[in-house]
This record gives sequence, C-alpha cells and structure tokens, in this order.
Amino acid sequence: MKKHRLLDVRWRTLMQISCLQLIFVALLSVMAQATPGSGQGVLNRKISVQSTGQDIRTILTLIEEQANVKFLYSSNLIGADRKVSYTVQRERLETVLNTILKPLQISYEVSGRQIILNRLSTSLILASLPLSLVKPTEPIDRTVTGLVTDQANGEALPGVSVVVKNSTRGTTTDGEGRYRLALPENEAALLVFSFVGYQSQEVEIGNRSVIDMALTVSDKTLNEVVVVGYGVQKKVNLTGAISIVDIKKQENAPVTNASQLLQGVEGVYVNQPGGQPGRDVATIRIRGVGTLNNNNPLVLVNGIEFPLENINPADVESISVLKDAASASIYGSRAANGVVLITTKGGKKDKFTVDYNYYTGNQYVNYLPDFVKDPIQFMQLRNQAQRNEGKPTVDYSDALIEEYKQGLLKDSNIYPNNDWLNIMFNPGNIQNHDIRFSAGSDKLTYALSLNYLTQTGVLRGTDSKRYALNYNTVATVNERLKIGAFINASYRDINEPVAGVANLMEMTFKAQAFYPTYLPDGRYANTFIRTPGHNVFRNPLALADEGKNNSTLQQILLNIFAEYKLPLNITYKLNGALNKADNLTNQFVPEVYTYQVKTGEAQLIPYDGQGNRGTRQTNSGALNTTLFNTLTWEGTIQKKHNLKLLAGYSLESFTNRNFFARNEGYLGNTLQELNAGSSNPAVGGTSSESRLQSFFGRLNYNFNERYLAEVNFRYDGSSRFAQGHQWGFFPSISLGWRINEENFMKNVAWVDELKLRASSGQLGNQNIDLFRYVNLVALGRDYPFGSTISSGAAVTAYNDPTITWETTTISNIGIDASLLQNKVTFTAEFFKKRTTNILSTVPIAGQIGALAGPIQNIGTVDNTGLEISAGFRHKINSFTINVSGGFTYVKNKVVDLKGSVIYSGRNIIKEGSPINSYFLINSIGIFQNQEEIKNSPFQNLNTKPGYLKYQDVNGDNVISESDRVIQGSNIPTLTYQFNVNLSYKRLSFSTFFQGVGKVFTYTENIGAMPFWFGTSVTKEWVTDAWTPQNTTAQLPIVTTFEGSQTENYRNSNFWLKNAAYLRMKNIQLSYDLPEKWVGKIGGKKAKLFINGQNLLTFTPLKGFDPEKNLNGTNFYEFPTVKTFTTGINVTF
Repeated sequence: MKKHRLLDVRWRTLMQISCLQLIFVALLSVMAQATPGSGQGVLNRKISVQSTGQDIRTILTLIEEQANVKFLYSSNLIGADRKVSYTVQRERLETVLNTILKPLQISYEVSGRQIILNRLSTSLILASLPLSLVKPTEPIDRTVTGLVTDQANGEALPGVSVVVKNSTRGTTTDGEGRYRLALPENEAALLVFSFVGYQSQEVEIGNRSVIDMALTVSDKTLNEVVVVGYGVQKKVNLTGAISIVDIKKQENAPVTNASQLLQGVEGVYVNQPGGQPGRDVATIRIRGVGTLNNNNPLVLVNGIEFPLENINPADVESISVLKDAASASIYGSRAANGVVLITTKGGKKDKFTVDYNYYTGNQYVNYLPDFVKDPIQFMQLRNQAQRNEGKPTVDYSDALIEEYKQGLLKDSNIYPNNDWLNIMFNPGNIQNHDIRFSAGSDKLTYALSLNYLTQTGVLRGTDSKRYALNYNTVATVNERLKIGAFINASYRDINEPVAGVANLMEMTFKAQAFYPTYLPDGRYANTFIRTPGHNVFRNPLALADEGKNNSTLQQILLNIFAEYKLPLNITYKLNGALNKADNLTNQFVPEVYTYQVKTGEAQLIPYDGQGNRGTRQTNSGALNTTLFNTLTWEGTIQKKHNLKLLAGYSLESFTNRNFFARNEGYLGNTLQELNAGSSNPAVGGTSSESRLQSFFGRLNYNFNERYLAEVNFRYDGSSRFAQGHQWGFFPSISLGWRINEENFMKNVAWVDELKLRASSGQLGNQNIDLFRYVNLVALGRDYPFGSTISSGAAVTAYNDPTITWETTTISNIGIDASLLQNKVTFTAEFFKKRTTNILSTVPIAGQIGALAGPIQNIGTVDNTGLEISAGFRHKINSFTINVSGGFTYVKNKVVDLKGSVIYSGRNIIKEGSPINSYFLINSIGIFQNQEEIKNSPFQNLNTKPGYLKYQDVNGDNVISESDRVIQGSNIPTLTYQFNVNLSYKRLSFSTFFQGVGKVFTYTENIGAMPFWFGTSVTKEWVTDAWTPQNTTAQLPIVTTFEGSQTENYRNSNFWLKNAAYLRMKNIQLSYDLPEKWVGKIGGKKAKLFINGQNLLTFTPLKGFDPEKNLNGTNFYEFPTVKTFTTGINVTF
C-alpha cells in the first residue's frame, strides 16, 4: 500500500433487516421450546430415540430436550462414554430408561423434573448375573450414609458425586441430598464429594458410618474467566490492570443507565450529574483526566463500539474495565482513556427458563435552594439590599408592601403566596419491566430479553420511555464450526420543555411567591408586580405544559460471527457488525399569552432562544460497520510451557449525517407539521465519513502457570489525519509472578493466591474532529474590487497538516492476594500515566487577522496514582458477611504546553498545575469600616463596609485580574467506596457507599449569590450575612448583583467550596420466598426486595449537590434524585 494510504472502502448495505422480523423469528424460537410440564407424570411422557453407536451422554441430552427433564449424574460413575444403539418411536420415558439403563447397571430416581442416575449396588448386579459369572468378591460388611448440603443456605444438593478416591466405587446423592455407599470392612480410604459449581471436598472415612458434607460454591475471585480484548483469560493468568464489575451487587437496583453500573470500580470515577429521564448518563473517567479533549473511555458491547446509554442494565452479563496499556493496547488508537468491555447475557445449556423482574417506585429531588418564600419578607430584603448599595430608590414601596399584606387576607388570585418550587418539582414515578427467555442444549443456546422502562421526572414537563431488546444465540453446527448472532436494539422517547430544562429551571427559581399561576377561568396569569432583572414574567407552568420538544432515539446493533477450528489447534473467527442510530428531535414553539391579574392585559410569552411560533426538526443518523478477523492458536510444550497466540485484522467505517429544517408563520398551535408554516423557512445539513484500519496481535506465555508474560500490539491507520501521519503503532508488555506456586510457599497454608504484576505500553487517542489538518474556508466573505463589492471566500481558521495521535504511555505495578481460604482478598496498583502530543488550539498574532488558531500537538499531562482494594467474606452457620472497599488516589499535572497558558473564564491550564485549575482572586475577609477600605488596595469606587476584601498579590495597590492565583482543581484527587453485604438464611441486606475525598467546586448564580437577576435569597443570607450589628458574620453584606454593584461577586475563592462527600448510593433488603410457595405458581424461585438510591449524603458543601457539575455548581441543570423502589424477581 503506497505511503500506507488507507483503503478507501465504501461499504454498502449488505442486507436489509426488519426489527419486526427479527423479533418475530426470535419469539418463534422461544415458543418452539416453551413446552410446559410439571413434576408429575414425567415417566409417562412419550419420546423418540434414534441412536446408532452414540454415547450415553448424547442420548441423555436428546431425552432432556424432548421430555423437559434434567439428568443429574457423575460421568465417571455411570460410564457416560459407553456407546449404545437403540431406536424407538413415541414410547413412554419409563420404558426407554429401563431398556437403555438397566443392561448398563444404571439405576434412576425421579425427583420432580430431575432424574438422578446412579450405579446399581453390587448385590443387585450380582443378582442379575448368571451364577457361572459370579466371582468371589470382598465382603461388604458396612455402609456409610450421609447428607450433602449447600454451605451457604443449608439446602440439600441432589446429584452430588460421592466416590472413594482412586477407585470406581461410588454413588450420587438422591433428590433429598442423601447417599448410601457400601464398603468392605478393611477399606480405609478417602471419600471425594464433587458437584458442578462447587469446590470438591475430601474426607477420611475412618470408622465413621455417617458422614455429612456441606459444599462451598467454587471461588471466583481469582479463578474466574475474565473477558479481555478479543477473547477471555483465566484471572489467575492476568498480568494487566483489569477491574471486574460485580453485577450481582447491583441486581434489583433502579439503575436506569448502564453507565451507573461502573460505580465502585477502583480507578474509575463515576459522576452522576443529574436525574433527567432519558438523559441520565454518567460521566466516566478512568485513572484521571489525561487530555484537553475527549476523555470518555471506549465502550464495546460484545466486541463492537456501542453507547452505554442504549444498553439495558439488566442485559449485562459482565463488565471488564481495562485500565492500563497491557490490557488495552490491543485497541490502540482509541484506548487512551481506558476501555469498558460489556458482555450481554446469553443462553445456557439448560432447559427453558423465564426470568421476570419488576420494580416500581418514586423519585425525589436531592437538593433545591432554601429560598425565602414569604412575599413580604422577599420585598423587604430586596429593598434592604438596595439600600446597602446606597441606591436612592428601592423596588418595592411601603405602600405596595402594605397593599400586599392586606391582599393576602382577601384575594389569593391577585395576591398569591405561591411556593413555586413545590408547584414545579414533584415526586417522579419510575417503573421497569424485564422479561427474559433462555434455553439451550449442546447444539444451540439462545436468550431473548425485552425491557420497558417509563419515568416521569421530578421537574414538570419531563418524562421518558425506553423499549429495549437483546437477543443472543450460538449454534454449534459441528465439532469444528460454531456460528452466532447478537442483536441489541433500543428505542427512547424523551419529552422536555420547549426551551429546555435549564430555561425552565431558571424561570422557576425567578418566580417569586407573588407570581400567580392561573386566572379563575384557567388562563395563564401574570403579576402586576415587576422585579428588576426579571421584567418579563414567563409563567413556568406555560413553559412546561405548552408546545412540544420530543426526541426519539433509535439504535440497533447486529453482530454476527462464525468460528471455525482449523487443523493444528488453530481457530479462525470472523465478526461482522452493523451499528445504526437515528435521532429525531421535533420542536413546536407555541404562541401563548399570560394575563395580568388586575387589568387582564395580555402579554406574549417569549420562549428564550426559540424565536417565533414555529416548528423545528433535527435528524441525525449514524451507520457504523465493523469487520474483524482473528486467528488463535493455543498449545502446551513439554507440559509446562503454555502458549496462546492471537493475530487479527479489522476495518471500521463511520458515516454520520445531520439534517435541520425550520418553518414559522403558523395560524395556531394545533397544526404543527413542518409544511404548515408560511414564513422564514430554513434547511441545512452536514455529512461525514471516516475509516479505521487495524492490525493487532497478542502473545500469552506462562511457565507452569507460575511465571507469566504477555505482549500486545496494534497498528492503526486513521483517516482523521493527513497522509504521512495516519498510522500509529501501540505496543505493550507485561509480566507476572504467581508466588504461591513456588515450592517455598507450599507450606504457607494461609496464602491461597499471591501474584506480582508489572506492565508498560502505549495507547493512542484519535478522538478529534474531522479535517483538522486542513485550513477552514468559509463562503460569503465579500470584498471590495474597484468600486464594486464582490462575493468570495476566505480562510477563517489555519490548521496544521502534521498533527497526529495523542499518545499515552502507562507503567503499572500490581499485587493480588487471596488469603485464609479466600476469606480475605487484596489488590494494590501503582501507575504512572503520561499523555504526550496533546492536541490544543494555538493562538496566532492579531496582525494576521481575526482567525482561529491551528490545532497542534503541544501538550503533555501526567496522572500518577495508587489504587487499593480489599475484601473480607465469612460464613458462620446461616449467617454470611461480605465486606469490600477501596480507594483511588490520582495526582494530575500539566507537564508541558510549549510555554503556552490557556485561560478559560475562572479556569487555567498551566504547566505544573492540574488541568482546569481554578484561577481566582484571594478573598481575605470582610471590610469592617471605611477606614479599613481607605488603607487597603483599591478595589472599586463603590466598595463599602461589609464588602469582601481581596489580596493584592502583585503589590500594585490595585485589585485586578492580575492578582489571580491558582486555587485548586475540579478533578477529584481521592475517590473511595465500600460495600457491605449480609445474609441470614433467606434474608439479605446490602449497601454501597461512594465518596470523593478532595475536590473543589465553584458555587455561583442561583442559590449562591443573593437576588441573582431576579431570584430570591437563601435563608443563610438572612441570618449569616454581615450587618453593622453582625460584624463577625461569615457572609458579606447582602447586595443585588445588578449594575456595577458586583464587587462581592468577582471570581474569587470566597465562592470556591470543598465538594468532598460520602453518599449512600444504594441500600437494599431482599427476601427469597420458599420454593414450595413459588412452586404453587409453577415457579422455581422468587425474591421480594425494597431498594433506595442516594438516600444519605455527608458533605461540608452547604445548599448544593456535591455530585453535580464541579466546574460551576448551580441549579440550571436537572437535579439528582433520591429513589425508592419495591419489586419482585421470579424465575419459571
């Protein structure tokens, strides 16, 4: 390929897929296997068998599928590999079992839908043989019996294999978990108890005749299989920094967005800035902020890029978070901010199962301003604030205040006393339904899930609905070929106020108690009182209830694969995926009037930023196609050298389009179609395409699972950069040492697992706008030519054709430990993450013209940190405790900006400081008298006693912007979390806390600054503000934030607050119903639960939610919510 030019592959639609057809086919496959049955009459069911030399295991699987039963057996005990030839049509199950099993000396016992297989006892076998075949055997002089149970809940375990070690003598437990085993008197050996999903146990028989056993579920903390890039690995062999999300801990929580599942993961900061229905996706940062651009991680669902907000949380099977270069470099140019791998739930090799989950509940606002709500007190306080400024007149005369006092007693329509926060904010409702159908055999597994979520927001005029589908199926065609498909579809319907949430919230907070709601005839009312800074009253009820602002967001992901086993133990896998998104926003701005309560005068309500009555539609769509191929080889050399090789190629195409249309001049508010308008029509649109071509590979090696090594690489080519700068190489290497496998550790019984890890590698970031390597030319730039004005074009932004990838280099050292029979677990990670070639706009000299500067690779940022997590679990009889927690410390620093300094309002980006540090004037107290003002550096001509006093940093005796200094950052330095899970028999309790230890937020505007452009004042300004009688106050004198009277409201550290917090993110109490109760409705198990989210918060920040947007905490954004839900899980 000359000069590594990217393949300009223009994919066309390979197939047309109808969602309805897919759902129809999926439902047919479900119904085809949904044969009802019960525990009675199992042996009378008719089945057909046709076997020519098939093993017993295969025949039993065929019978399971036809008769809807489940066989429990030990393969070794019954000899499941023996071949049988047998053919029968429409015969009773009992006859078939007797015909096949009895000649093989296999007995069976029916327990509900389970059939337990066992070897016939020696006496029965001998009795069935001719005397000539009976040989002398060891005398059977004693019998051992016992009960096998689950250690966690004490329930009996049927089908457990009980075998004498190093022999063929054994049995299995019956339907009640009991066993009986005959032994020779002189046999002194060990009994081995084994069962799928449980840890095997050995016990010495000795002279005992009764041996009971409680089996423990197999430990998964270090022996589980973990999803990694393009495959899976045993966790004990991992050498990279990968965190696994414990999905079970968040089961039944009212998690409306899959991004919320990442809460509590070490090294991952999850910020939930609001609870707006349909738009509550959390902000996710993995190991700090490493760039001045997009810091969002790469999210892959079943290997394909897909938005978190379009995944139903109940469909998630597992989540792996790749945090270092060793684990993420195989994703190369998109992995610099970390990678989130999501696997959705598939079918299991089991009988047909239906799982239904339902919850419902209410949501409440976490924080609202604690305003003074009494209309008389508001007017008096505002007047006092104006007097404090020295104004000659005030807004509300004594006569008006007296009139209103009297009116409150006579006419509430003209003289209302409304609490607008209670009018506009009310409890929201949330309901969720999940139903999942799944089944499987050795040849086919499938799972279909459907979801419906509906929410009404706590803010009037907001609601949403979500419909989601997830379908996974895998078919084993033969011993070499496996094919499968994953389908994920979502449809979200979101309603919002016409002018947006921020506008409605601002107008709500500016609506004073004397602003009316409706006239007696139902029309929207307007007040006769005017407040400066808010001269046009926009009735919040009209803003919320009139017009339309509806968004529908549709997305479907179709992912198909084929996997073929080649000779020499090589596996070839082909994946192809289509990811299609369509978002339509339809707005109609109405013409609505309010009417003055005294005169009836009509006034048109202006919808800010929306213009005249009309319709606006925007339609954006994206079609992303992915094709990747992998070859995998795995083998062992000389029984100790374990190798696994992966090589792959991928090609991805991204196509985006946007369309906009507007029309005005409508005759009324009823007909809202786009073509019904008659004036000011406008249309516009854009489209773009990009490609990413990649080669990647991985080598895994371990020596006897003791010494571990892994090498990854990816070679990416991106069309986002100019030729010659399109390709990047991203390698990594990691090593591991399982110390517990060393001979000197064999006698250290209290250490179960101890592993050291180290890694280093590079990742990339190509998340920049398209065509940033070419100059921007704009049309419509007229210029004089002689005596005439000619039309033309001009360069409006210079760009640099040599820009290339941002590169992140990560070094990581880690330790994993599991102690005291896995009761205690511990993980620690130290990392250094350096991002170089950060892209940023470079200003150009003003002499060149009013042009935007070029984007260049100029920055370097470091994130250095430590992660520690630990857990403890223990069981005492029927009581189980599981406690875990951890913290992450990250220090962020800008290392290099090529000498540049980037200013952005109250923030600064400067070498030696964290990204987006606050750059503020120092507030050093409150002026107490005029003499103090006279003897201090000049601040303002209007400075008065009670005003904030600022520090003259540069010593020029004038307080100005040049006195600003760096004051901290809005990037959290310390985050932490802990979980507590307790259970006693059927009752379970769990709670999860999340905290931030060091971070700052800037409080401003509504709720912070008194009388901000027409808003009220919070109560603390009434009790704690400076007055001549209260000179020790913590707050300055009250002013109105109008005109030149803004001295107290400069960008200073007075408004900078500590936003550290500890929040109870979730608490749950659940109860597992007895099986006999559930069985009466045909179910297998059921759980009742109650759940709460965000119920408690501990923070030094007063009046604001510490989890809101930290760069500028205010009440323009949708508030966070507390949620109470109750629900039920049922499995049939």
